[in-house]
Amino acid sequence: MKTHHILVMAASLIVAGCASPTKPVAVYRLPAIAPTPAADLLIISASYGSGTHYSDVTYRVNDLLRQPGAEFFARPEWLSADPTPGWNRALVIIYEVKGHRHTFTTGEGGRVSASLLLETDK
Repeated sequence: MKTHHILVMAASLIVAGCASPTKPVAVYRLPAIAPTPAADLLIISASYGSGTHYSDVTYRVNDLLRQPGAEFFARPEWLSADPTPGWNRALVIIYEVKGHRHTFTTGEGGRVSASLLLETDK
């Protein structure tokens, strides 16, 4: 009778999840985040527009460049700014790589990426 009570109690604990047969415990780790090329970039300023009408798009350019593998184009829909509607605009980015300052300029629709900016440092 005593054995029966022990078996019932053990079965109850297993069903309740308080005691379970020994199983390997899975350990989940977050994948290591590889450094992105943008980690070496320091965006000083970014301006988008033409003539005497420019918008400060520094925050937006920095945000776009921090996304892994990001590539964007100098267009109002990407930069969330249109300082001169109907006119061709230019994007001017002033940035540093390892303490060296650079200027990147592209016209309307020009491609921009962290790897492209880093190429000018070589």
